[in-house]
Amino acid sequence: MFSKVFVSTALLLTLSLQVHGHAAIAPVLGVAGAPARSDVQRPSAAAACGKTNVAATIDTSTPVVAAADGTFSATVTNFNGGADGSRKVTASVDATGAGKTFSAITVSQNGDAAPADVGSQPLTAALPAGTKCTGGKAGNLCLVSFKTTAGFGNCVVVQQGAAGAAAANSTAGAAAAGGAAGAAAAGGAAGAAAAGGAAGAAAAGGAAAAPAASGAAAATTAKKGANKAAGAKAAGAKAAAHKAAAGQQANKAAGQKKAKAAAGTRAPRALIDAIEARGEETFGAVKRGFASWIWA
Repeated sequence: MFSKVFVSTALLLTLSLQVHGHAAIAPVLGVAGAPARSDVQRPSAAAACGKTNVAATIDTSTPVVAAADGTFSATVTNFNGGADGSRKVTASVDATGAGKTFSAITVSQNGDAAPADVGSQPLTAALPAGTKCTGGKAGNLCLVSFKTTAGFGNCVVVQQGAAGAAAANSTAGAAAAGGAAGAAAAGGAAGAAAAGGAAGAAAAGGAAAAPAASGAAAATTAKKGANKAAGAKAAGAKAAAHKAAAGQQANKAAGQKKAKAAAGTRAPRALIDAIEARGEETFGAVKRGFASWIWA
């Protein structure tokens, strides 16, 4: 019976140490001053700040101030030694301060994973380049969740100063400008390619136009030759027609001349025939008169 009581007591003590031991990272969200065992939380994916009410404590908690490059410092304190009291952490940030969406960040200075004693170690982490904190009433708070390798930790409020906000805006502007420059460069490359294509097309067009021009010139020459031949043929036909017309006119003139000559010949002949006829008639009359005289 005594042994059972002893075992139960030892188990409860162990569980108590596991619940209230371990480590916290200061300044703890919702805690004023140095943290105690009871301030330790168990951060999870569903509740990165454990059971702490983020909305009710973000503006009243002590923040750490991030430098212009986004780096900030915190302090990890363990409450028992060994791996269970690990002071080695991982960290993630919610730039909106709502405690719902976290992204991993780099921890450049970390604590021991299995310290032999209890105590504190400094931590250094950094907000990613271009991060702009927008949480809290002032709109300049980020929420960072720290978690040890043993699974314990809590959230810390990080305040971003004007220089940090300006650096974030500058980084965002540079990224946008880089994107615009990249787009412009791509556009320029595309324009150059298009110009090259146009030049190539023009060259190809010129190359294609050269044979076409030669063909056109040949066609023009052939057409001129055909026109010339047709003109020569037409001139020959016209000359032949003129020659034929001249021949016809010459034949007509010759016929007219011959007819006239014939007419000239017929007139004297008719005159002669008329004289001869009258002569015969006169001779007959003389003859008849002479006969009448004789026989009278």
